[in-house]
Amino acid sequence: MNVSLLLQWFKKHGDSLLASLAGFIIIYLFTKHGGIGISPDSIAYTSTARNLIAGKGFFIFGGHPLVDFPVLYPLFLSFVMFVTGLDVIACAPVLNGLMFSGVIFLSGVIMERFIRRSKWYKGILLVAIATSPSLIEVYSMLWSETLFIILSLLFFFSLHRYYRNHSLRSLLMPAIVAAIAFDTRYAGITFVAAGELLLFLDKQLKWKQKVKHLVTFGVIGCSLVTINLIHNAFATGLVTGKRQKGITPLSDNIAYSGNVLSDWTSLWGNSHVFFVLVGLLVIALFVWLFVKNLKKKQDYHSYENIVIAFFIVYVGFIILSSTISRYEKINNRLLSAAFLPFLWGITYKVPAWIRALKRKRHKWGVGLIFTVIAVAVCSNYYSINAENYSFMRESGIPGYTEDCWRQSPTVTFLQRNRIYFNADSVIYSNHNQAVYFYTNYAVDAVPERAYKNAAC
Repeated sequence: MNVSLLLQWFKKHGDSLLASLAGFIIIYLFTKHGGIGISPDSIAYTSTARNLIAGKGFFIFGGHPLVDFPVLYPLFLSFVMFVTGLDVIACAPVLNGLMFSGVIFLSGVIMERFIRRSKWYKGILLVAIATSPSLIEVYSMLWSETLFIILSLLFFFSLHRYYRNHSLRSLLMPAIVAAIAFDTRYAGITFVAAGELLLFLDKQLKWKQKVKHLVTFGVIGCSLVTINLIHNAFATGLVTGKRQKGITPLSDNIAYSGNVLSDWTSLWGNSHVFFVLVGLLVIALFVWLFVKNLKKKQDYHSYENIVIAFFIVYVGFIILSSTISRYEKINNRLLSAAFLPFLWGITYKVPAWIRALKRKRHKWGVGLIFTVIAVAVCSNYYSINAENYSFMRESGIPGYTEDCWRQSPTVTFLQRNRIYFNADSVIYSNHNQAVYFYTNYAVDAVPERAYKNAAC
């Protein structure tokens, strides 16, 4: 490679490369004591990946078909196992470290292509991304969000590339990425919805071309998950497993979302009303920005507008689906895919504001205010990470790889008395995922009280 081109590349992306290296080291340190964090969902992904490698198909431990989750993340893990020759638990820390590095680097590349780009602005946000407790939590665990977030960045890239010529051929890539994301997490429907929204409101498309592109994008984007759901229906009679009716009011879900957004920006508040206001104001801000960008072709077809549209659709989907269907309380994990769009959406105009000021002292003043706020937020990130790391380096990441599980007398007993796991025994556990994780034996779960008709 030409030395001058290499130096030019490093000048442009060297900061992103260094930040990505820092991100890899952070994940290495967090997972050093006990390995990658493992939750019940992680066990479903892991056991399915192992069964795929063994040629047994898309089944979790115990021989049950995988229906609660889409199939592509376990398929991705099985591919990693095939390539490395290692079990997914063993290679997960390195895998997640590399994926986190990829997220940081790709984020830097995207910021280089902002309309109002700034090296100073980019550097500050790279530090915020690399040290974000939100992303570190996700990439310290064996969760499908790790792949989902990378897919969101690839979606932004491919959709922005489509805007260059608005050809049907260039639309195939964002449609394929959306299809993969939709079959990685059911929340991937937001990729399809955000794409359809942007296509529908694109003034550069004539109506005949617009309809053709909308149909093409929608069909391809929903193709993989449709096949997955048809398979689920034939395998179990349920397309996405047992789903319970939502019991959390809309206002509470807005408040939970506002709480997460407050944590991301290090806002202090501890009341329901405060979190509801934060949630509503942030959503209103992003809607206002999106509507404003409709007026200008350059702004509408920018990376900034793509991520704004994705944030609106994604957060709106999480809030509404949590109200309609019952699952875990809205938390950082559920909203993590919106972290980068949120960070960019609330800050991307800062460089433009500074350039618009005529007096140099005013430019320095606004720049200083933004820098002080950024330093305060990153300092809070550091405090959170330091507190988490001080615990994790001694006990491991909370979950099944934590010391309280690994050193549990019950786990030790089960590992030493495998005689109980025989064909004639029927064993139930309130943590059957943990039993499988530590013994490699499948036992039945104690029926959840939420399911009134569940039978033992």
